[in-house]
Amino acid sequence: MTRPTRFFDEEAGGETGAAVTTGRTLTSAARCPNCGEEPFAQLFEIWSPREFMLDTCCEYMLEVANEFLAEDPKAAAKWLNEEGLGEICGQRVGLADAFGRGARRVIEDGCGSLVIDWHLDLTPISQAAAKEFIRTHHRHANKPPAGWRFGAGVMNGSDLVAVVMVGRPVARMLDDGATVEVNRLCTRPDIPQGLVWNACSQLYAWSAKEARRRGYRRCVTYTLEEERGTSLKAAGWAVEATSGGGSWNRPSRRRGNEGPQGRKLRWAAPGMGTRTSPDGRQRLLWAESPSPGNGT
Repeated sequence: MTRPTRFFDEEAGGETGAAVTTGRTLTSAARCPNCGEEPFAQLFEIWSPREFMLDTCCEYMLEVANEFLAEDPKAAAKWLNEEGLGEICGQRVGLADAFGRGARRVIEDGCGSLVIDWHLDLTPISQAAAKEFIRTHHRHANKPPAGWRFGAGVMNGSDLVAVVMVGRPVARMLDDGATVEVNRLCTRPDIPQGLVWNACSQLYAWSAKEARRRGYRRCVTYTLEEERGTSLKAAGWAVEATSGGGSWNRPSRRRGNEGPQGRKLRWAAPGMGTRTSPDGRQRLLWAESPSPGNGT
């Protein structure tokens, strides 16, 4: 078992005078000031798929360890990744060694417990699986789009926490064969929201990159006018137009009224949108020459 490298500070008086430190690194002490034994703290068990239990030298050490994990999530993740599983064959072992992936933070689950927030991983996803995810979790448009060009999901540990569906543009004037639209992007609302942190921006960035790789010249999406678009901005997308809102239903083309019908902002991926030229016309922008043909 590994000694903690943060919980105690020997400067308070050596072996018998060790005291809890307020620092953010773990420094070894010869004895626990509560039980008098060699101090240690390590992961005892991980289950379903992010809850965990600690093993410590005494109840006092358990309280101190939990305080450390709650106060500094990133430092806690570093400790778990590098040495949280203890010492094996003289080497300190962490989550990254045992599972091939590490934690990015430790967060509260909303019920007073701490859980592991694993690093996010992109994963392939089928159209059927993406549609089912959206039916279950989308907050205001739970009918998935019919079309599909490509998509992906984001995993946090063994949980699928977000999906994106990219297809043909809904607006016929944009459906020129060279443009794709992020028709749906959805995260799970039924888990601690810290677990989906950065998932949206990761999927928006991936969608733009994948569209460019497949040869598309434009990649767009829409948000409600009142939405802030934080994830889009983080991924480098920019507003290029405002739509008037309303229903797509027309006498000549009947459609159901699905989702909000208010004004929307149209966003474009970096280098894949339009700009207004000096003559007032809209000009296409793209960062690189498109490859011939549009893959599906």
